[in-house]
Amino acid sequence: MRRARVGSDSVRSLLTAAAFALCAMPASAQQKVSARRATTSDPSVRLFASVGTVRVIGWDRDSVEITGAVASGSEVGGFGPPAPTPVSALKFFIEAPTEKAGREGTLTIRVPRNARVWLKTGSADLTVSDVTGGLDLNVVGGSITVHGSPRELRAESMDGAVTIDGAPEWARVKTATGDISLRGGTNVGASTISGAIVATGGQADHLTLETTTGTIRFALALARGASVQMETHSGPIDIQLARPTDVEVDAATVTGAIENGWTRAKPEIGREGRGMTLTTSGGLTAGRMVVRSFKGRISLRGS
Repeated sequence: MRRARVGSDSVRSLLTAAAFALCAMPASAQQKVSARRATTSDPSVRLFASVGTVRVIGWDRDSVEITGAVASGSEVGGFGPPAPTPVSALKFFIEAPTEKAGREGTLTIRVPRNARVWLKTGSADLTVSDVTGGLDLNVVGGSITVHGSPRELRAESMDGAVTIDGAPEWARVKTATGDISLRGGTNVGASTISGAIVATGGQADHLTLETTTGTIRFALALARGASVQMETHSGPIDIQLARPTDVEVDAATVTGAIENGWTRAKPEIGREGRGMTLTTSGGLTAGRMVVRSFKGRISLRGS
């Protein structure tokens, strides 16, 4: 009887120690990713990454380097042996074993500044810095932030916010519910369904902003001969313009209202007593701004 009791106590102690050991182990281990390839000065880089955070950094080297850690059990492809000569195109992918694992880990990708980068991911928060080539960025549930002024930019996020901290030559930005922040550019278009669009801190040349129910806030300087279009169904549009600004403003709403605090021109009531229209300018009419809303309020303010 005594031996049996001692044996039971020993087994119990072993089980307790094992339980503590399991609790001390990390919930999910990660596997390291490290690769570097010599490239031309403007390579095409394609990456599908099922990972939590992705950072893309432009540098002054003719090579692509990928480092970081991803969820254990992820399938990593495209990291073959280095080519004997610099390559002009690279393609990588990282596929996580589960949806939850796809929100873990961090990747840092360094590319030549003039590279063309195509990147698609699920729920990653994506940040791109100092890339002057082309960017094609697509995420589902994460955010996108671009620092710098790429030559060409496409950015799309379903639910996350998109922030463009620079002045791209050509850009198309789209979200469903995420907010969009812009600083202008040469030829920029942004659209969202319910997110807000905020354009401030830079200069606009050719700009198109569209939303269904979200707010549009515009406070950009205008290049000479600028062309700006803003459109919403029910969201408010708030416009801040310097006095004077060489632009003609053509604003109209079907059932909403227009407030003009930029010039002395008064909005006119629409037909059947509904809606308003306003045509006014702050100097020469070198540029043109067209503002349309179905039932959202349009406000013009001076600065």
